[in-house]
Amino acid sequence: MSIISDQAPSTKVEPGQLGGPLLATVRQTLAATGTNQAVIDEAVRAVASGQVYQAATVSVKEQNSHAVRPFFDCLDLVINHIVTGTPLTAAREAAEALAAAPAAQAGHHPWCHVDRCKTSRHPDGDVTTEHQGPTHVTALNDGHDTFLLRAELGRDESYADDQPAVFIWAGDEDGLRFNKDALGNAIDSLDTFLDELRHLHRIMTQPCALKTEEQA
Repeated sequence: MSIISDQAPSTKVEPGQLGGPLLATVRQTLAATGTNQAVIDEAVRAVASGQVYQAATVSVKEQNSHAVRPFFDCLDLVINHIVTGTPLTAAREAAEALAAAPAAQAGHHPWCHVDRCKTSRHPDGDVTTEHQGPTHVTALNDGHDTFLLRAELGRDESYADDQPAVFIWAGDEDGLRFNKDALGNAIDSLDTFLDELRHLHRIMTQPCALKTEEQA
């Protein structure tokens, strides 16, 4: 007596075959329907590109990469549109939000908190403004004590270099002033530092090997 299964057989992946079961399924399914080889190659390339993109976007979101995450978020919306037919309204709105800047009050930047900006009139008759922008604070707490990091965007017209800058304070220490280029370098350094912290987080629970008799 024989038993006939109505379940489709699993796709066989030959040793060394690239792409794994998914690409093997695409190749074999299209070939079985007599699809032109050029179309098969195009379909396989599209699936492989999707696999690469999926790995990339997962990595970007896990690391919360500040520079490229908005780009990948928009790509996610476009991919969802292609797969499901969802309107691209959300993607357009996201792109517009990235490009748009709020209107600025006279004499101020769009990012100014005007009620906190300070204007001074100097003895020589010059009038300068100390522009105050957004402030961001993060707290590092080990369960007992808290360490604060604070960053604030601003611009002081009384400085010789009166370009906008970000001021960063660590705890009660004196703050550092970063212009655009210096802040970009600092962001890169912090990105690397966060990657190193993630590595330490991954390995910190590795068990200690047993001591030798000499060490005991």
